[in-house]
Amino acid sequence: METWAIVVAAGSGTRFGGPKQFALLQGRSVLEWSLATARLACQGVVLVLPPATPGDFAVDAVTIGGATRSESVRSGLAAVPDTADVVAVHDAARPLARVELWNAVIEAVAGGADAAIPATSVTDTVKEVGEAGHLVTLDRSRLVAVQTPQAFRADALKRVHRNGGEASDDAALIEAAGGQVVLVPGPPDNLKVTSPTDLLVAEALIGAERR
Repeated sequence: METWAIVVAAGSGTRFGGPKQFALLQGRSVLEWSLATARLACQGVVLVLPPATPGDFAVDAVTIGGATRSESVRSGLAAVPDTADVVAVHDAARPLARVELWNAVIEAVAGGADAAIPATSVTDTVKEVGEAGHLVTLDRSRLVAVQTPQAFRADALKRVHRNGGEASDDAALIEAAGGQVVLVPGPPDNLKVTSPTDLLVAEALIGAERR
């Protein structure tokens, strides 16, 4: 089974104050952490970058991202060879995703699912804000927070992107097309670096592992 990764690193990092994927984390960039694990889990890696990004990256192909996340994934998907059976899509801003998590979602797709995504239980009370500020408290027992990497049957992922769909993650496109999406347990420390505080937390988590 041939597996390829698309590592999406084309964001501008508005909330972070700059391109967070290039911020240093324990001596190497957030992006480099993500690429290293992708390489361990997959036979090929495609990196999606902002335009005119300098640097030499240990990947099989580099493409330029689009105006949306879905456009960036489509850019990377175009560089994945037709021989790929499974494609895993990962946000570069999640540098702490372990190879065991990559393997878990890939194995779930190999077992027959169209897609497999890591998810964690929601522990906070979540409220939906409606018109005029009207609040509705949601049943958190039915909610999960979704992470990456997410793995897909290559043909299923290509099919849902063929018509230029837009979604916050690729699993939503598979869901909308009626595909089977399964959940695997996502570790709570697989955080997404969104703010400088998140980077400090990631530093502490890596430091604790190395002790």
